[in-house]
Amino acid sequence: MASTEQRRWISTKAVFALVFYLIVPIIVVWIIVTTYPELTGQHYIGMLYWIVPSAILLIILSQWSIAYPRGDYRRLILDLAYVLMALIWIFGFLGGGLVITDYWDGYEFSLHLWKYLLVILAVAVFNAIYYVLEWVVYRRPDIDETTAI
Repeated sequence: MASTEQRRWISTKAVFALVFYLIVPIIVVWIIVTTYPELTGQHYIGMLYWIVPSAILLIILSQWSIAYPRGDYRRLILDLAYVLMALIWIFGFLGGGLVITDYWDGYEFSLHLWKYLLVILAVAVFNAIYYVLEWVVYRRPDIDETTAI
């Protein structure tokens, strides 16, 4: 008879990381570079040097974390590393800084991202709190060897 809880081979979180952190940004950068040739494409290609490696690490971390049950400290460490890598990915997606400067038809424009950074950091903190609370709720108390027979 089949178990009610079957082991998944591919994490849903890993599939999400593959699509959201790797495939979609590559497509968006390609669309921007091909649609707007007036923009300096080198800036957007440089973003991919941050996005692709950090996205691959996000996929690996999310897939690796399902090897451990909820409540295991190793899963907590992997989930917190996932949050940290997501922040690094966002840093790369923002172009490596908090002010994006580019040129359009000879005019310079800048986008200041400080307020977005505060929202991103707040979401990261809430995500880290969620993983810690998940660990606290699901962890199993250690069995005392003196009482175990």
